[in-house]
Amino acid sequence: METHRGVTIYLLFLTLKQITDVSATDIDTYQKTKCKTQHFYHRVTLNCSHQNLTYIPKTENFVQNLIFGYNFLTNVTSGTFTNISNPADLIELQLDHNDIKNISSEALHTFTKLKYLYLSNNPIDYNNLKDFFGSLATLKFLSHLRLSDIPTITLDKDLFSLLEENRIGTLEVKFYKLTKFSMDMFRNFNNLRSLYLRDNQIVELILSKHKNLQSLYIDHNNLRVFPNFSLSGNDSDCYLPDLEVLNVQSNSIDALSPNNFKCLQKLQNLKLGGNPIKVLRNNVLSKLPNLDLLQLRYLRAGSLLIEPFAFNSTSLKKLKFGLGSRARDVFVSFNDTFKFLPNLKHLVIYRINMLEVTSEQLAGLFNPLTSLTFFSCFACQISQDPKFILTNMKSVSNIGLQGNLIKTLSGETFAKNKYLKFLNLRYNQIGHIKESALSRTLLGRLHQLDLSKNPFVCDCELEWFINWLETKPKGTRVEKYPHGYICFGPAGMSNKLLSEVTFTYRECHPWSPWIWTALIASPCTIVIAIIGILLYRNRWNIKHYIYLLRKRRRYKTIPGNDYEFDAFVAYKAEDSEWVHGRLLPVLEDEIGLKLCIHERDFKLGVFINDNIISNIDASEKMILILSNSFARSGWCMFELKVAHTKLIEEEKELVIILLEKIDAKNMKNSIKVLLNTTTYIEWTEDQVGQELFWTKLKNVLKK
Repeated sequence: METHRGVTIYLLFLTLKQITDVSATDIDTYQKTKCKTQHFYHRVTLNCSHQNLTYIPKTENFVQNLIFGYNFLTNVTSGTFTNISNPADLIELQLDHNDIKNISSEALHTFTKLKYLYLSNNPIDYNNLKDFFGSLATLKFLSHLRLSDIPTITLDKDLFSLLEENRIGTLEVKFYKLTKFSMDMFRNFNNLRSLYLRDNQIVELILSKHKNLQSLYIDHNNLRVFPNFSLSGNDSDCYLPDLEVLNVQSNSIDALSPNNFKCLQKLQNLKLGGNPIKVLRNNVLSKLPNLDLLQLRYLRAGSLLIEPFAFNSTSLKKLKFGLGSRARDVFVSFNDTFKFLPNLKHLVIYRINMLEVTSEQLAGLFNPLTSLTFFSCFACQISQDPKFILTNMKSVSNIGLQGNLIKTLSGETFAKNKYLKFLNLRYNQIGHIKESALSRTLLGRLHQLDLSKNPFVCDCELEWFINWLETKPKGTRVEKYPHGYICFGPAGMSNKLLSEVTFTYRECHPWSPWIWTALIASPCTIVIAIIGILLYRNRWNIKHYIYLLRKRRRYKTIPGNDYEFDAFVAYKAEDSEWVHGRLLPVLEDEIGLKLCIHERDFKLGVFINDNIISNIDASEKMILILSNSFARSGWCMFELKVAHTKLIEEEKELVIILLEKIDAKNMKNSIKVLLNTTTYIEWTEDQVGQELFWTKLKNVLKK
């Protein structure tokens, strides 16, 4: 007892000294700090994080939240907070990453309304923290405590032994290396409702009785089996009888059975993604009568096999799963998988390859889902008209089919979806859209439409849609318009925005042959004159082209392949991070290509231009990574011209990656000519766009 009193007096002395040292300059120093006043959740917040401060500056305004992370408050006492003008009104206090070693028991007594306290990532002394917990009973409103990654303590029952009656409902305890974890250490948290135990490397979780706990997050650990929530094997005798939310994502659980859930009668939200589950057995959800949400995204260790009646649940309303596998390897029965989900409202599917699935199988899989209001099948490789999927979804209001291979829409596609308000068909293969497919009635009903990043063919068949985009109702939001809507054809329209395309009435409503004959015959003299002028002005280009044709005939193709590299990569040093961080892992590590990179493969002591030419000759293909820095570089432009010459003279294959839009001031004529005459692949920061980018690039470069 005397030792604790001595520590408290010492801490008080340090704090009084600290206040005395800064009192003469506290106003000037406050003005120099970059503390920002913000409003979060209708509360006034003062953010002083990342300032390297050793004390809390004087607050001049009313403050409810204080964010003071990433500073230096080595010793915390009540004097530490004397500069806070209204301590009785403070609701949230964030003190994480402050190198706090000691915190006195009375440090927070003036914060009578405090609800949220964050102390993570501080090297607090074990006994000091234990004593501090004993004083938390005075904070009658404290409901959320964050204690993650405190390197100086060992989590055990004794640490919380002095904790008295409290109202802490949420406890975060993360990033401790504890292979064996007992929940009995939290028995003094008598009102605990949410417990976060993620990222603790837990292999064995020892449960204990917590009658009030409603949410348990044990994701990102190393659990090998699903926890047993039953005390004695009896359904009515459970460790966590009121549990409603359970997150066991990203563990090592490889098997599930109905008995795993027999003590979770009130469970509503279950997340199982990121586990190496091999089979989802029939009736696995039968012991979960109140289950509302099931999430099975990003499962590890290959494909998951879903038995015909695995999703047999009358309570399930939301289902999300994504496996990265072929549909034929996932669904044992297309007709039965969703047949016993009468109340399912929300279905999200990720990356299940349905390219080989027939239209009849698609219809059998999705036809039972008559109650859906939200449907998404993202990157599912669907190539058919989605009418086979959507026919029975008569109540659906939100459809997401982005990242598929859909080419055509018909008048039947959305004919039965009378309540559709949100439609996403981004990143498909839609070139033309029939007016009957997106009727005026449907378009007038939509709140949001996304058809961006489709290869539109900007001819008269698309005229109606181009006109509609310009005159659409104010209540309809078209995502990514106009920059995401680009013409891929015909030749004269390529790379134009749809917003830039206009048609005259006669272009899309042609005259009779007699009128055309008269119009063509009358200006024939002018046309001949124009052709003559064009031939004269371009005589040197024509001669050059003829020269190239003649030169090409002098060479014979020699069978065989003696190339040292699969491709020569030309890029500017400023883009090196993208090349090494994005390009090389995919092309070299993933698909096994051998690339020539100047930083790695150029020979020392050889002139740069000789290195460039010899390595291009030693490469089967050439890759140009165009950016503004590339366009400004003399050596990069030299590589471009050599590559262009090889393309013309030797027919060496050239792959162009447009890393970013080239500014007009950097758009040299040689780049402009290359972009206008050569197909290129454009990089994007969009996740779906990146998947399509890598697919196209791999197809071009495959051996």
